[in-house]
Parts: sequence; structure tokens; C-alpha cells
Amino acid sequence: MDDVRLAQGCTPAVRRSKQVPGTERAADDSKEVESFQQLLNARTQEFIEELLSPPFGGLVAFVKEAEALIERGQAERLRGEEARVTQLIRGFGSSWKSSVESLSQDVMRSFTNFRNGTSIIQGALTQLIQLYHRFHRVLSQPQLRALPARAELINIHHLMVELKKHKPNF
Repeated sequence: MDDVRLAQGCTPAVRRSKQVPGTERAADDSKEVESFQQLLNARTQEFIEELLSPPFGGLVAFVKEAEALIERGQAERLRGEEARVTQLIRGFGSSWKSSVESLSQDVMRSFTNFRNGTSIIQGALTQLIQLYHRFHRVLSQPQLRALPARAELINIHHLMVELKKHKPNF
């Protein structure tokens, strides 16, 4: 009887946890679950950015800088970045496969929870595709359109097909 009165004064999540000793469960639509899900998503995004930084940090930095220049109407300043762009194109072309393979293996080794690991891998691969698409868009600017190294760019469709191979299967 005391448990019934005590449970009536508790939140629904606490009431459910009292049903099975030693467990704490919350309804999927509760405020607590939503709050923790938001925190998990934020931390996952931060982790993905940290994960992509070593192999693709130069590309990330260039794309952000170039997009800012374009947005401010200063795209002409991209002409001075031709050597940097050439280096980024060649570096990406020579190392992206091994970097993605290493990233995928590291995540699966680090996360014993398969669902979290696959979510992180998918997020990282999605972000990489989006980044590379943005890089292509920057390179389509008139100031960089005639750059000879553009012929060495990896086709986005090819990149997507290759990245699908790293999609964990259930």
C-alpha cells in the first residue's frame, strides 16, 4: 500500500522503474528521454567532427573559408588559393579510401554498442559526402573552374558508391 501511494507521487518514468527492481526506464516520448537524446545527438556530432578532422581537416577549413568569401562577394580572392586547392584535390584523391577505412575500423573498435557505432559511422560518411559536394560547388566558381587539377577530382557518385561499402549491415 505504501508503494502505491509513493508511486502516485512520482513521475511516470520513476513509476515504471519501480515496477522492475534495479531498472530505470522511461517512455520514449518523455522529457527525460528527449533531453538525453538531444545530448547524445550533440555529442555524437562533436565526435564526428573530431573524427573527420585529422584526415579531412584541411578540406573542411578551405571549404568554410571559401564559402565565407563567396557569401561576402569576395570570390575573386579564390584565385590566390590555386596551389592550396591543387594540394587538397591530390591529397584527398590519394588518401580518402584509407582514411575512411581507418575511421570505420576505429569507430567499430571503440563502440561496443553496435547501434551507436553504426550511427556514428553513418553520420561521418554523410558529413564527408556533404563536405565533398560543397568542395565541388566551390570549385565550380569561375575563379577556380579552369584549374588543371580539377581533372583529378573524384566523381561524387563514385565516392558515394565506395562509401556505401562502409555502411554497417545489421
